[in-house]
Amino acid sequence: MELMKVSKLVAMNLNWVRGEDARFKSILKELKQGADINEAIQLIRCTCGKTYVLQDGGHRISAAFKIYQDTGKDIDIPVNLFQSSIP
Repeated sequence: MELMKVSKLVAMNLNWVRGEDARFKSILKELKQGADINEAIQLIRCTCGKTYVLQDGGHRISAAFKIYQDTGKDIDIPVNLFQSSIP
């Protein structure tokens, strides 16, 4: 597991955007109160260079990115990045 800044994570061109539903609002509230994101987002990188989200982490990324846009605070997100041998 590694920590990755939300700005770096969103620059990876992942399909992560989620709507502002109850889960998003709950995570956003916790982050605004100083909580950290503890559950790692599972990513896989193919040999072609593209990276995909293996498990849904979109709400966590969306909430962290919203804070980044509003305040400039670049939150660390735990990430497990697996390298695939399949193109």
